[in-house]
Amino acid sequence: MNNKQLKDNHVINTMIKEHEHILDMLEELEKISFKLSDCDKNSTIKFIEKINEFALKIIGAEPHHKREEEVLFPAMAENGFSGPTECMKSEHEMIRKMKQDLRDETENIDEEACCCNKKNRVSQLISELCRTLRAHIEKENNILYPMALQCITDDKKWEEMKIKCDDIGYCCFCPTEMN
Repeated sequence: MNNKQLKDNHVINTMIKEHEHILDMLEELEKISFKLSDCDKNSTIKFIEKINEFALKIIGAEPHHKREEEVLFPAMAENGFSGPTECMKSEHEMIRKMKQDLRDETENIDEEACCCNKKNRVSQLISELCRTLRAHIEKENNILYPMALQCITDDKKWEEMKIKCDDIGYCCFCPTEMN
């Protein structure tokens, strides 16, 4: 079964849709980052504030990670697939730190925000986060999720997982009809 054959509200489809939203946000972040390098003081402050908004939205993806770590990964482990999930969990921790660093770096904007070092640091954090998160999403979409669909074949199990996912909640930036 591939994700094209899954119901719209299937656990895996929801996760893939959330990934699409996250990738869109990363694209927007990069566009702002490119503008940031060559702008005046007023524009710099506006761009850094916008970057902070995106950082907060991306941090808002935490329910996505929690559903993977507390529902999907344990279900895969029950079927003997714990290595890949441990790797993904480790990457989640690294990505959480990057998102927090970006948020922290773009909070409390002042005159210092306009200096070249600050702009370079923010651009570096964006580049690192985008590269890491894209690679992570690629692995989940193309390796982990197909593996999950192969190892968890009982529809009842997926229904139980969906209920647990509903209890955890969904990303703030995704439409509710996904749930």
